[in-house]
Amino acid sequence: MSINPDNFGISLAALLKIGHNITVLYVEDDPLIRQEFTHFLNRFFFKVDTAANGKEGLKSALDYEYDLIISDIEMPYMNGLDMIEKIKEQKPRQATLLVSAHHEITMMQRSIEIGVDGYLFKPILPHQTIELLYKVVSHIEQEKENVRYKVHLEKLIEAKSQKLLQLYTIDRISGLYTRGKFEEDLLSRSDVSLALFKINDFKSLNDFYGYEIGDSIIRRCADFLRERFSILDNADLYRISGSHFALLTPMPSDDLEQFAIVTNHIFENQQIKIESEFIHLQMAIAIVPHNEAVSLSKGDIALREAQRTGKVVVYRQDPIKDLLRSKKLKYKEEIKRALRENRFVPFYQPIIDNTTKKIIKYEALARLILPDGKIITPEHFLNISKETKTYGQISHMVIKKAMDDFKDSECNVSINLSIDDIKNSFTQKFLFAQIEAFPEPKRLVFELLESEGIDSYEELGLFLNRLKHYGCRIAIDDFGSGYSNFEHLAKLNIDYIKIDGSLIMDIESGILSQTIVELITSFAKKMEIKTIAEFVSNRSIESMIDSFEVNESQGYLFGQPVPYDLSMRFIQSL
Repeated sequence: MSINPDNFGISLAALLKIGHNITVLYVEDDPLIRQEFTHFLNRFFFKVDTAANGKEGLKSALDYEYDLIISDIEMPYMNGLDMIEKIKEQKPRQATLLVSAHHEITMMQRSIEIGVDGYLFKPILPHQTIELLYKVVSHIEQEKENVRYKVHLEKLIEAKSQKLLQLYTIDRISGLYTRGKFEEDLLSRSDVSLALFKINDFKSLNDFYGYEIGDSIIRRCADFLRERFSILDNADLYRISGSHFALLTPMPSDDLEQFAIVTNHIFENQQIKIESEFIHLQMAIAIVPHNEAVSLSKGDIALREAQRTGKVVVYRQDPIKDLLRSKKLKYKEEIKRALRENRFVPFYQPIIDNTTKKIIKYEALARLILPDGKIITPEHFLNISKETKTYGQISHMVIKKAMDDFKDSECNVSINLSIDDIKNSFTQKFLFAQIEAFPEPKRLVFELLESEGIDSYEELGLFLNRLKHYGCRIAIDDFGSGYSNFEHLAKLNIDYIKIDGSLIMDIESGILSQTIVELITSFAKKMEIKTIAEFVSNRSIESMIDSFEVNESQGYLFGQPVPYDLSMRFIQSL
């Protein structure tokens, strides 16, 4: 079969270009035709194998992967259609061409049914053959390209998946397992104890030296822990947050506790060089034994205790503590809801002038009102609000309501301020804005909790001077408790001393309490500071308070804290 390139144009050139990597099986029983057509096919294709009948062709097709199978129909042992049908049963995407001397309709129908890709009719003409081969081979090449592209995509996806998996399981800074991996392992391992390690005061180091040094410290601590725990069997080490590491190990909890104590001793006695100086780091360690249903929340409970005590703490279930924690969690949620629903309100307790026996002032006391109407006092929610960073919002709510209630009153109103309020610039700004909007700032008294301690008289003095500038007055609350000293009075230029209630409650029979109260009132007179007695609960205490010439009194004898009432607009006699 001779070929003149000028007679075939683009089909021949294209077939020569794409046929160089195509493999062909040609099945023909006539040896002369097989030889001639094989010679023709070899001009275009990388490899051309032959078979003399359908049975041989089927075996070759199943033993070897051919891109294209070209077969005669009429052959001994097995005809071409039967052969192709059996091939398609195992290789449904196999490309095939049939060669026939007949144009039988039944043959054409069956070849369509089994998925033959094209037909050559004898005598085979070069032009038709090249056109058909080009068409079929182009399709084969496109299929190959699709397969190659699919494989390429799968490799890309696999590489991306591996990278994502590594990011998910390996911490970038420490090289330890991540929290995600920790949570997976914790769920799948029931035989392990948990140990938590946290570098104390790491945030301060990070803030002072910067994140680059902070990351370096994390790496050094991770290296120390990795080396230390490398001797343990089946132990896995994780970095689960900033300076927070975790260990899962089947080691018995008693052995793990001793191991942790030694580890902590070694760690805290090592020096770490930061820039040009050497520092010692401290680490809190907590353990949750495997028989305590290991969880990260239990580890955190023990870790907080370890940070507070400076010891390695092993978690032990305690029903009483669990109940307290449960109540604490309940109040955390209740505080958030109450802020949204405006359920923090001031209750007011009267303060009387001990000379005129008239109610001249009210102290605003924060209360939380539950949805069922139950009234909750600050000892149940105050510390929790500070932990949850909601204390400032509660202060704002109570301050605003107290000033709104008493803006048109003859009486003074006394509002408590903590050191947290004073140090919070946002609260200061809010407070001064409220004072400026209040009609008579001279009727405002702000009580400072003396028992909280004052670490900067300069900072506090600036704040109090500004209050004084508006005409407000200042009281020190709970004076006489804790480590009180009269130096406070001289430095703060205050207007009132509220004598601690524990002294007043004991004043009837307590000689020491009587002496302290007498000393406080005597000093206050000389300093021209007025005194207020808290917790005056009966006439006997009232009589003794009067004998010490205390200026004002507050307590259940005169009234319990109650919600605002219109009667509070006026100074009243008892």
